[in-house]
Amino acid sequence: MTEVGAMNIFFVFKTNEGKTELVTAPLDRGDILPGVTRRSILDLARNWAATHPEHKDLEVNERWITMGEVKQASDEGRLLEAFGAGTAVVIAPVKGIAYNGEEISIPTGEKAGPLAQSVWTALTDIQYGRSAHESWSVKV
Repeated sequence: MTEVGAMNIFFVFKTNEGKTELVTAPLDRGDILPGVTRRSILDLARNWAATHPEHKDLEVNERWITMGEVKQASDEGRLLEAFGAGTAVVIAPVKGIAYNGEEISIPTGEKAGPLAQSVWTALTDIQYGRSAHESWSVKV
């Protein structure tokens, strides 16, 4: 899994160890654009995992994800969220995925899940100057 529409796709899984994993495909094959929104989401989540106690169990990974893995996580109740990310939309929740004649429903439905909503809020707050960021904000 690399994209949804023209956006990078992110999944949030509960790992077998009980942690929360934010995962998206890596850039090493050259078939995914290294967009600023993608990078910003990864940077924010990694920072949260390292500095915010409420995110201490968050793992952020760039690795290959197969539909088999998504299906298995769904069947086991470990698929928590899925969302697309891109410049124009920032975050777009994924409601479901058609796979082998079945519909894999995403638990958050049409709404952004808690992690996606937190990322969207943080990014748009920085974009609109509601919150400062040491590397991304510029004083005018």
